[in-house]
Amino acid sequence: MIKLATPSYESTAVEGNDVRIAMIAYTLYAGDPRVKRAAEALTEAGHQVDVFAISHDGTRGSTDGGLLRIRLLRMEKKQTRVARYAFEYGLFFSWALGLVSLLHARRRYNVVYVHNMPNFLVFAGLIPKIGGAKIVLDVHDPAAELLAAIRGRDLPPWVQRLASAEERVSMSFSDALITVNEPMRRRLATISPRPAAVVMNLPDPGLFVPLEESRDRGSWDWIVYSGSIGHRFGLDLVVRVLSLLADDYPSLRFRIIGEGPGLESIARLAEDLGVADRVEFRGYAPNSQIPFLLSDARAGISPAREGAFGSLVFSMKVAEYIALGLPVVCSDITTMRYYFSDDELLFFEPDNEEDLARAIRELLTDPAAAEERAARSRIKLDKLDWPAQKETLVETVEALASSRKSQSRRWARPARSPWVRPGAIAKQKDKEITKHA
Repeated sequence: MIKLATPSYESTAVEGNDVRIAMIAYTLYAGDPRVKRAAEALTEAGHQVDVFAISHDGTRGSTDGGLLRIRLLRMEKKQTRVARYAFEYGLFFSWALGLVSLLHARRRYNVVYVHNMPNFLVFAGLIPKIGGAKIVLDVHDPAAELLAAIRGRDLPPWVQRLASAEERVSMSFSDALITVNEPMRRRLATISPRPAAVVMNLPDPGLFVPLEESRDRGSWDWIVYSGSIGHRFGLDLVVRVLSLLADDYPSLRFRIIGEGPGLESIARLAEDLGVADRVEFRGYAPNSQIPFLLSDARAGISPAREGAFGSLVFSMKVAEYIALGLPVVCSDITTMRYYFSDDELLFFEPDNEEDLARAIRELLTDPAAAEERAARSRIKLDKLDWPAQKETLVETVEALASSRKSQSRRWARPARSPWVRPGAIAKQKDKEITKHA
């Protein structure tokens, strides 16, 4: 069901730093931590943010009293076939283009902040850009690689060329880029001359705090996964290993928190292998409930497949497990290896059942070593530091807004830009932890 939102026209006389931001994201706002926290970081800095996103259940837009306004398009994200993807993207783009353009006449946006996918949502900020607004593109996922991962095989050459062109043109239209980790930044550097600021996906330190060591885990050894369910996330691998280890570890259980197109196939596989009673599906849960659902876990797991897409992913869910003080079993993909070592995570070879079985055996037979890894990974995560990531995000937007204003006053000095100054780049690298840390 699709229902267009009706815009509300609140007064624009809002106290703050007078940076007015339109934030566009084809996502469920309440369930997307990166988008939600970006909006909150900017409003905490005193800026005005209008969010344009979607809702499944008819949740209405809201306001927090002035600085944050949320406008939602009610529609269901099915995304089962290419035609459905095109329809959903096109519908949301049309809605965002019309509403942002309409509200710009009243709000006079300084910055349009767009979260991909898709990248071409930047063109929903066409009218504000003509009026002098700056465009930020926050690249969560690489376009062609993600489409190939969803499809489960390589893209046809013409689709590959189209996805690459969409990405390049969208970045060219943008005035600044933000992305999620250092390997992604390096990838963007091969596509666009625009430097990209890195703002990592890290847990909310107010929500994800270490669990009580004395907590009751019950009689089961729960391995828990939290996130989307699809082939590229490797949950089928865990179910197969659960079957392999069933006789040796009768108390071993697997809990899945989340939803996605691969749910039915995972449930069917568990039935076929005779371990359906060992797999628990908890469905979608808001971020605020995740700590409770992990409170009895022996470990968190991230079994993502590598591939062109998987190699660029930093799993925020792994960071959440670490923040809660849990040991983590993680596939040895490039980006996770960039930030963590064998002394911090229990790595296994991606898509390798035997090696995953080895890692889980090691976890269960040597819990003291697992807890030591958990403590070391927590130290590493603390050094990555969400407040520093938030500062980078806010500085990037503020610098763009300042550059817009300075262009209208020729006597003004050039605006300070955090993503081009060598000193700022060095500072950013100091805030990140490399594999040599």
